[in-house]
Amino acid sequence: MEKSLFFRFFAGVPMEGMDTFPLLPLGRWFLPIGIYLLIIGFYLGIDRKNRDLILLRYGNRETWWKHYFIKNLLYGGLTAGFLLFLGKMAEMFLSKYLLTSPGTVFWIFALWTVHGMLFLSFFLFLELTKIRKVVPSLLLFTEGITFLYGYRNKAVAPFMPGAWGMYAQSNFYAPISGFSAISVIVLQILGILCCYFLGIHLLKKKEMEGV
Repeated sequence: MEKSLFFRFFAGVPMEGMDTFPLLPLGRWFLPIGIYLLIIGFYLGIDRKNRDLILLRYGNRETWWKHYFIKNLLYGGLTAGFLLFLGKMAEMFLSKYLLTSPGTVFWIFALWTVHGMLFLSFFLFLELTKIRKVVPSLLLFTEGITFLYGYRNKAVAPFMPGAWGMYAQSNFYAPISGFSAISVIVLQILGILCCYFLGIHLLKKKEMEGV
């Protein structure tokens, strides 16, 4: 069955495409994710330049982190939504007779956006560490390697984070073998909260060490 343009770029790799190595579907999946990481990397770089001045304004690192994390998480959600919107507009102009249904668009939007915000949360937390220069590459590598592990071991595919943003891997598209979309969204929200509190812990540790 032919898939719509929006589906092919934002829904991920369908289960029926997993008997052969899904090189082209995986490439399409990584294209908008790579663009998303480039955009958030750009505006985090701008924030980094003004960090010392902003820290002085907030007085302590914990207050700064709360503002920094929530603000960028909001920007990340809006960025993800904007990319999805552009994808949907491109579909409407380029393939008028093969459009994604509204219900499918909603769940693609929910899974892709929350997954993107989880990416951003890890990005924000790892920015506090010494490996911040390789964060985008590390996130893409983790996404790819966990998806491919699930591709090789289909029994564990629903538990692999690399597939959690993929509507095509969810129970709404594949009721028998797909992951529970609601459970995955809740799990990723918990992951976002963990990144937030780990950031507070790391900043307190640095403050105690005088770093």
